[in-house]
Amino acid sequence: MKLIASDFDGTITRYGKVWEEDLAAIQKWRAEGNLFGIVSGRVLFGIEYEAERHNIEYDYLIGASGGQAEDNKKNELFAYKCGREHILKMAQYIHKNGGLTCGVGYENTHVTLFNVRENSPEIDMELLKTIPYTYQMNTVFSTDEKAMQFTKNLNRDFKGIFTAHQNGVCVDIPPYGITKATGIAKVAEIYGIDKDDIITVGDNCNDITMLKAFHGVAVSNARKEVKETVEYIAENFTQIVEKYL
Repeated sequence: MKLIASDFDGTITRYGKVWEEDLAAIQKWRAEGNLFGIVSGRVLFGIEYEAERHNIEYDYLIGASGGQAEDNKKNELFAYKCGREHILKMAQYIHKNGGLTCGVGYENTHVTLFNVRENSPEIDMELLKTIPYTYQMNTVFSTDEKAMQFTKNLNRDFKGIFTAHQNGVCVDIPPYGITKATGIAKVAEIYGIDKDDIITVGDNCNDITMLKAFHGVAVSNARKEVKETVEYIAENFTQIVEKYL
C-alpha cells in the first residue's frame, strides 16, 4: 500500500479549477488499495468544505500545515495546539512587524483579530478572550520579500513556541516543529505506511519540507524553487498515478 499526500491550492486546484481527469486518477489510485489525502495550510474544516464542494474522494486530511489530521469519517487522528497566552504574544508580534491581518484557527472556525485592509487596525482584545487555543495563526504582507523576512525573524524569536511557513505573501504559523512533512509522517505511522511508499505533491514554498522528505512531485505550474527540490514534475494527477502505481 502506498500513500499520496497532495497540497490543495495550486496543486489539486490548478489554474483555478479541479480537473475531472485528476478526480478520475485519484479514484483509480484508491481503487488499487492505496491512500490519498490532502495536506494544506488551511485548518481542517476549510479543507473538508473544499473536498466536499469538488467531490474529491480521500482517506485522510491534514490541516494547519501539518498540525491536525482526520480520516474520511471525520475521526480525529491528531491535533497540536498553542494556548491563549501565546496567541496574544503572536498577535502583538504580527501587529508590530507589519502584518496586514492576524487570523486564528481553532475548533471549527477561523477568526480575525485585526485587519488593516478592512479598517480594523487594532487587536480585538475582547474577541481574543473567547479563543481558548489555536491550531494555527496566519498573516499576510504586501510583498513576498516582507513575508520572507518576517518568517525568518519569527522562527528565530519564537523558537520552541511557533514555526512559520511562508506561502507567497501569506505566512502560516502552527505550533513549533509542525510542518507538512511531520504531519504526513504521523499519518503514515498511523496507517503503517513505509517512508519509501509516500509520494508528496505540491507547488509552493510551504510544500518544500514534504517534497524533500519523501518522493516529491511538483505540478507543472509550481514555483521554480519548488521544481528544483523534486524527483518528478507532472502535468496532472494521471501522470503521477501512472508513475507510482
